[in-house]
Amino acid sequence: MSLQHLWQMSYDSHTIDILRNSKYAIPVIQSFHLFGITLLLGSMVILNLRLSGIGLRQLPMAALSRQIWPWAIGGLLLAIASGVLVFVPDPARYAANYAFRTKMVALCVAVAFQFLIYRKVMRSGTAESGSSRNIAVAGCSLVLWFLVGWAGRAIAFLG
Repeated sequence: MSLQHLWQMSYDSHTIDILRNSKYAIPVIQSFHLFGITLLLGSMVILNLRLSGIGLRQLPMAALSRQIWPWAIGGLLLAIASGVLVFVPDPARYAANYAFRTKMVALCVAVAFQFLIYRKVMRSGTAESGSSRNIAVAGCSLVLWFLVGWAGRAIAFLG
């Protein structure tokens, strides 16, 4: 099954056609998308600043992570679910957009980094110190997540 076939199925779907032609559906969905992104980025900023040794030093990293991580996951899931609903009404336009493709690659790299490297550092027991390794991991995490956000914002201007 080709991508063109999937896009045509999207255009032929009655449910997606209602979504595409509704005056308020996409703006409401985009509001949820932005809320999810805000939860995710806010959580990542808090955790990464703490991992770097900047702020919230009185809180143990494990306790802070237990409290903040569910908000980050919730924000990620909300952003992905609402992002799919924004994408589906016009997949060909988004797929042709360089900024959208950059966002998707950055999102995949950021999620992989978060679950493979970042969480390993968080669980290693050295997350309490502001070591150069922790600063590098936190910096990479922030750059990746903000790249996702910046590329997403660029979709409207580079498409």
